[in-house]
Amino acid sequence: MSHPLAALAPGLASSTALQRILREQQALLDSAGVGIAFIRNRTVLRCNQHCANIFGLASPEEVVGRSSEGLHPSRDAFRELGRAAFPDLSRGLAYRTKRQLRRSDGRLFWAHLTGRLINPHDSGEGSLWIIDDIDAQRHARALLDSAMVSRLQREIEDRRSDQERIYRMAHYDALTQLPNRVLLAERGEEAIRLAQENGTPLAVMFLDLDNFKHVNDSLGHRVGDALLVEIARRLQGTVRERDTVARLGGDEFVLLLPRANAQGAERVAAKMQEAAMQPVQVGHHELSLALSMGIALFPEHGSDFETLIQCADTAMYRAKAGGRNNYCFFTPQMQEQSARALQLTNALRRALERNQLSLHYQPQVALPTGRVHGVEALLRWNHPELGSVSPAEFIPVAEDSGLILPIGEWVLRTALAQLQAWHAAGLPRLTMAVNLSATQLRQPQLPQMVEHLLHEHRIAAHMLELELTENVAVDDPHTAIASMEQLHTMGVRLSMDDFGTGYSSLSQLKRFQIYRLKIDQSFVRDLDHDGNDRAIVSAIIRMAQALGMRTTAEGVETADQLAFLREQGCDEAQGYYFSRPLPAAELERHRLGCQAA
Repeated sequence: MSHPLAALAPGLASSTALQRILREQQALLDSAGVGIAFIRNRTVLRCNQHCANIFGLASPEEVVGRSSEGLHPSRDAFRELGRAAFPDLSRGLAYRTKRQLRRSDGRLFWAHLTGRLINPHDSGEGSLWIIDDIDAQRHARALLDSAMVSRLQREIEDRRSDQERIYRMAHYDALTQLPNRVLLAERGEEAIRLAQENGTPLAVMFLDLDNFKHVNDSLGHRVGDALLVEIARRLQGTVRERDTVARLGGDEFVLLLPRANAQGAERVAAKMQEAAMQPVQVGHHELSLALSMGIALFPEHGSDFETLIQCADTAMYRAKAGGRNNYCFFTPQMQEQSARALQLTNALRRALERNQLSLHYQPQVALPTGRVHGVEALLRWNHPELGSVSPAEFIPVAEDSGLILPIGEWVLRTALAQLQAWHAAGLPRLTMAVNLSATQLRQPQLPQMVEHLLHEHRIAAHMLELELTENVAVDDPHTAIASMEQLHTMGVRLSMDDFGTGYSSLSQLKRFQIYRLKIDQSFVRDLDHDGNDRAIVSAIIRMAQALGMRTTAEGVETADQLAFLREQGCDEAQGYYFSRPLPAAELERHRLGCQAA
């Protein structure tokens, strides 16, 4: 059967292009979701599959050739449609109406009809009609509505369940099921509002597990997680129902205690300590932990929850610094110190690039000869606004902020460059002592960095002495030993700084392959008149001699101190008796190569 559109252009019907266009148009018709029919001289010339479906026929071929009048309920209805449509169609407009039509089995149905002449100037070319089955839509909607009721109920339940799950994920810690930071803030703000309205006290406690990192590092995160879950359970068991125990993350917890004053907070802190210290059995491991806690009170320490959290956090760090397994109330002085630490941290970040850091060098004198045999490099910071900042103040800030790593590398590089310059100038073959922080020692690449700098400045390894504190080795002995062994193999000498003030043992001294013990100045200061200090210094020197280690006394300021140290066989000394720490140029002029008194 020829396509009806072909009749519109009989001279082109056989062209390939036209055939392609016709195929594309038929494909579009068949994919339409409404019935489409071409009618000429009251006969259906072509229709799509949906049109056949509407009238209850299997295919378009069963519709083609039928009288369009037979698709209507009656001849009168058919003619009435023609009369109504003619004015719009003859003007080239689309005609739209709602009419009853008849299916092939005789059943009537309602449909939306839209008609348009193919050529408004020649109605004989036929018309195009779009048929949208209203009854089918209603029937489908009824079926859909029926199915949707139960589906909607399921969706509502699923959505409610999803919302509850999302809420829980957003407000509770996944590991311990405790409230998280978000829910804690909501409850904290509400608790403060009620405290303000009722004039009642409120306490916030910030808790941190002491040495929890060692559990994770040595036993793994699975054991660490199980320990956190048990600690959370115990904390919840020690508070009232109206109190909130929240986990902020890691090993940090916060307690919100409505209506608790200082005495009430102290009682809770004591309960917490007792609960946390009870042994925890995790698999084959029996573990005990202690808590460091900081306490802030409303309204004394802050009028909003965020401020109280910060104050409690600050107090917790003070408790940790005071020996751990302790609690501490916030004081305004802590806030001033925190603000100062923040100020120093921000300023220290730019100190290197702005050339605000420098090194001073303090001579180390060999006591048998009285000659300077080495120097210790000491870091100094002179800020244009803050002035000269004490190392005792800014070094801890650098360690806490991680700035100690770039600063420490700069110190080592600068010290070795200065040592190279002195050697090149023909000055005595000095050794250079440089302090090493715990953070630096924990860096696996430390030995490689030291080796690179020694090679860069053509300094023999035994001319460099790295000074460690006792607690550096105690905090992480495995990492410390690994780094020390590599440094020792390279030939770098290691000394134990401030010896006698920390917690190192004789077995650790042996394992650390220490070359020198530096006797802390707190023992040297009162050698003139304190028998205990004299006994301690003498014992340290004897022990070092027995272990094959050298000794250096720090903080020597008087001739009597020097005489006692020489008498006891101390190898070297440094202090203001010989020289204060000096810039390199000044040290060259006044001290290097000179006999000490």
